[in-house]
Amino acid sequence: MNSQPPKYFTRLLKWFCHSSLFEELQGDLEESYIKNTNTRGERKAKAIYRKEVLKMVRMSVIKIELKLPKFIHTSLLKFHFLLAFRNLKRNKVFSAVNIFGLAAALTICLFAVNMIYTGYQYDKDFKDVDRLYRITTSVESPHGKTKWATSSFALKWYLNSIPQIEASSIILTNMYGYFEVNDQDIHINGYPIDREFLDMFNFEVIEGNPYDLFNDLQSVVITDQLAQKVFGDKSAIGKQTKSGAIVRAVIKSPKKQSHFNFEFLSNIEFLGSRMSPEEFESRLKRWQNYDQSYYSYIKLNQNSNIDQLESHFEQLSNEMTSAMADGNTYSMQLQPVSNIMFGKELIADHRHVYSRTALIILIAPIALLITLASFNYTNLSIARAIQRSKEIGIRKINGSTRGQIISQILVETVVFSLLALVLALCFYKYLVPFFEMYISEFSALFTSQLNVEIITWFVCFSLLVGFIAGFLPSLYFSKISPLASINESFNKKGIRISTLRKVFVGIQLTFSTFCILFVVLSLNQKDQILNTDLGFNSADLIAFPLKKVDPKLIEAELSKIPEIENFSFTSIIPGTGGMSRRFGFSADRMDTFSTRYATTDERFSQVYSPQLIIGSDFTEGLNNEILVDENFLASIGVSTLDALNTEVIIDHYDVEEKLLIVGVLDNYIYDGLEDNSLPLMIRNFKDTLLTRYATIQIQPANADRVLSKLESFWPSIASDKALETEFVSDKIERNYRPFFNMMNILSITGISIVVIALLGQFGMALYSTQSRTKEIGIRKVLGASIGSIITLLSRGSFKTLFISTLIALPLVFLVFREMIFPTIAIKLQISTPHLLLTVIGTWAIVLGIVAHQSWRTGQVNPTESLRNE
Repeated sequence: MNSQPPKYFTRLLKWFCHSSLFEELQGDLEESYIKNTNTRGERKAKAIYRKEVLKMVRMSVIKIELKLPKFIHTSLLKFHFLLAFRNLKRNKVFSAVNIFGLAAALTICLFAVNMIYTGYQYDKDFKDVDRLYRITTSVESPHGKTKWATSSFALKWYLNSIPQIEASSIILTNMYGYFEVNDQDIHINGYPIDREFLDMFNFEVIEGNPYDLFNDLQSVVITDQLAQKVFGDKSAIGKQTKSGAIVRAVIKSPKKQSHFNFEFLSNIEFLGSRMSPEEFESRLKRWQNYDQSYYSYIKLNQNSNIDQLESHFEQLSNEMTSAMADGNTYSMQLQPVSNIMFGKELIADHRHVYSRTALIILIAPIALLITLASFNYTNLSIARAIQRSKEIGIRKINGSTRGQIISQILVETVVFSLLALVLALCFYKYLVPFFEMYISEFSALFTSQLNVEIITWFVCFSLLVGFIAGFLPSLYFSKISPLASINESFNKKGIRISTLRKVFVGIQLTFSTFCILFVVLSLNQKDQILNTDLGFNSADLIAFPLKKVDPKLIEAELSKIPEIENFSFTSIIPGTGGMSRRFGFSADRMDTFSTRYATTDERFSQVYSPQLIIGSDFTEGLNNEILVDENFLASIGVSTLDALNTEVIIDHYDVEEKLLIVGVLDNYIYDGLEDNSLPLMIRNFKDTLLTRYATIQIQPANADRVLSKLESFWPSIASDKALETEFVSDKIERNYRPFFNMMNILSITGISIVVIALLGQFGMALYSTQSRTKEIGIRKVLGASIGSIITLLSRGSFKTLFISTLIALPLVFLVFREMIFPTIAIKLQISTPHLLLTVIGTWAIVLGIVAHQSWRTGQVNPTESLRNE
């Protein structure tokens, strides 16, 4: 990364510094920063820069014209704070409920704020980042529109001729390597790159010269994190990996700073060295490889117009559409590198890139939690309205303006929110390890180490929460007339206090009921997903990648192990996705369609036992047989009964093959998290390029013995390649992890909402019973029983619960059926027993809280509550 002062603190200095002093002070700070960078390192230089900026906050530097709003007078602020702490001390239960409610909301919100802040820092430190763009591809077909983060490698021969482009680079992802650490091989991910990539993206160099990478095809550049893991404090330069690659340089890891996610870089020229001229022409100089993990980046000329550049890409898009000639329309777009994180949702994007959907998911709980926590404050404030209104009335009689009343209430809520922030930070620090483990798929968006900027954002967010929570109460109390407040008649005009309180309590209970239902149903959906029938057997199966080892050698060794009941070689592991694409035609060429494509061998049916509507197993020795699903048959217009022995044509790189349908799969789910509407086919064909996995079938009791024998023969046939075995059922479950993590975030939010609501219900029940203490005393004197008093005080809560349940039940049905179920292929059901038990449990908890407080109030001796009357 380039060495630049922290942008946030530069903006902060510009904001508070007097304009006549800014340029001189900023110049001195930048000179000091450059000097410190050269002598003490970038991290230390940034720390010194931040400290020096904060030291500038003094009266001789800050702008004189900074003024507070008119309704806030500095002479009254001290008095407002004093009143806030007096009210906090006098109303301990009210204060505790509000502080704990705000703390529960803030705890989750702090995690979300951290992730949003971290996401928006991605790619911001690259030099001239405002001129860096990524080329994406859109494909519009009769079936819909798809948007890809990738682009065709063929662009390499076009980009350099466009005058508006200063530099361009094409990289390849998903290249893997191995390092040995403590006698164990670690799996690492790398990018083959060209020289221009290092020119455009100026990663910080730790040691060595990254450009030495291009001297040969055996050199690699590794990140500092990998170097520390493998070599410790020793120099990595010149060290050799087990595969023969030589380390030429060490650069700073891009993780949590950029959308790039690599541990090593290699020379992309190896692509051409491993292909014949014909293969190079077929695979790389053709537009068809736009979906094959190639990513194109450009740097715009300093004085060029982006509109002019887009006109060139329109011409390239037209050329691509003409060359493809498949009935689809292709177009290329320019995406600013700084907008990749939290940008458009694109297929085949880098692993730790999150779209706007993720941003919305992070913002939604913030808005919801703060709203509900604010409802708590508003509800309890309104419940205390009579007591508080007398105080406000006396202050108005003594000359307080409406603005001063507003500022008093806002200062009070800000004090509450800051105290809640202190408590939330304690919860936050304690929960960080569990949070990182719970949402591992989103770990790239989370920074566990707090810095000055993040803490500043936390404090600002807490202040904002205080203003939001106090907004409605401050407006309400500021409108009360002094005479009405003294006579306690302020609730006779407009909306009654009790009505307003019931509305807020009802809204809060509705959200809480919805969240409890959502959490319970999410747990039930997880069980359904893990136990669903995927259309094949996954039990007692162990799979491992071949890693380019000759399948014949593996087959020979597996045949020697008697504990292995059967084995099969495939291009995929069923249930985990990963199928490639092919274009298909019906025999009469009247129907053209795109289909998912996988290869296997004749033992596939014996190992995975796929369920068939009609048909039989593959025939040994034949390579033109396929199993298809019902979507495939619909694409060629053939019924299930007529499917057997139907001939279809598959096209790949202008090579056509005639295949024969021998079976129709029944409810085969190739990936539970993806739409299953696209046709799929599984072919009996040992393709040396596509075959990547071996699956063995065993008895559970023999698992340890089989794994031991696998590990014993593997080094003799795979040299330095590590054996990575995994139960198929575990791999399928791991495939669901992103979906489960998303549900986990929503569930954590739901639990927080429930905690806030229960605190609110406790506070409301307490104030409700306290405000009716005299009434209860009179009823007891007149002979009322404790049971009748509890029934009387619980009646309002029962009505509110009933209405909130009527709203929450259809709402949770709508969310699951319209937003969650359509996104996954597995057919899920909403469990009615779980819904009923959840509703009963919710009612029992809320009514139990009210009944308990009513019982405690009912136990008070009437002489105690009525002795002053």
